[in-house]
Amino acid sequence: MTTSSEAGEAMRDEPEQNDQREEAASPAPVDAEAPEPVEELPEPDPLAELTDAVSALTEQVRQHHDRAAARERVIDKLHAEVERLRAGEQNLLLRPITTDLQNLRKDLLHQARTLPPELSREQVAALLESFALSAEQALERCGSTPIRPEVGAEFSAREHRAVKILPAAEPDQHERIALVLSDGYLDTTTDRVTVPARVHVYRWSATTGDDPRAEGMSADV
Repeated sequence: MTTSSEAGEAMRDEPEQNDQREEAASPAPVDAEAPEPVEELPEPDPLAELTDAVSALTEQVRQHHDRAAARERVIDKLHAEVERLRAGEQNLLLRPITTDLQNLRKDLLHQARTLPPELSREQVAALLESFALSAEQALERCGSTPIRPEVGAEFSAREHRAVKILPAAEPDQHERIALVLSDGYLDTTTDRVTVPARVHVYRWSATTGDDPRAEGMSADV
C-alpha cells in the first residue's frame, strides 16, 4: 500500500514531469540565419590609377596623331593632284601660242640663213612686218588684239598714253594724236586695255580765250 507521504511526493513530482514533457514537446527555437561574412575590398592604389589614366591619355594622343597624319597625307595627295591638273590646263592653254612661237622662231632662223646679201629698205620692212603678223596671230589666239591708233585720231585716255604733249597749230588739233610710237593691246575676254598705245598728243592753248573748246581742258593727259 502506498503511504500518504509517498502519495504527496508523487503529487509534487507530477507538475515537474508535466513541465519537462511540455518542454520536450515544444519545438526547439529556430536560430536566426547567420549573416554572410562581408568580403573586404582592397583599398585602391593611387599609383595604379594614375598609371591607367596616363596610359589612356597616351593612347588618345597617339590616335589623334595618327588621324592628323592621315589628314596630312590626304591633303598632300589632293595638292599634288591639283598641281598636276593645273599644269595640264596651263599646257593646254599655252599649246597654241607655243606652237606659234616655235613656227616664228623657225621662220626667223630660216630667213637669217637664206637672207640675200643685198636687201632694200622696203624688203626688210616687209619681212619684219610678216614676222610681226605671225606674232599678232599668236596673240589673238590668246585673247589679245592690238590697238592701232592713227595720226589725227582723237586721244582716248582709256586706250592711249600720251608720252609727249605738242603745241597745236590750230584749235582743231586739240587732243588729237600727233604721232604713234607703239600699238596697244586689248583683252578681248574682259574688253579691257592691258597695254595702252604710246602716242604724242597735240594740245591747243588759247591765248585770247575766244575758243570754247580750250576752256576747261586739263593739262594732264
